[in-house]
Amino acid sequence: MNTERRYSIILERSAEVLLNNALMTQVEAFWDANDSRYFGLRIEDEHSAHARVMVTDELPEDDGE
Repeated sequence: MNTERRYSIILERSAEVLLNNALMTQVEAFWDANDSRYFGLRIEDEHSAHARVMVTDELPEDDGE
């Protein structure tokens, strides 16, 4: 029985699924390819068999103003 955790990457503002039912190696490859496009990595249901990784494509505001 395969119990390896799966992940879906979801764009928070639109609920668009960017990557579905992926292994951690696929998540890492996705992030390496898109780390300048998406921000705010947040994991929901991280202890379940299928975690959701929420990201945004909106640049966070700079608090240093």
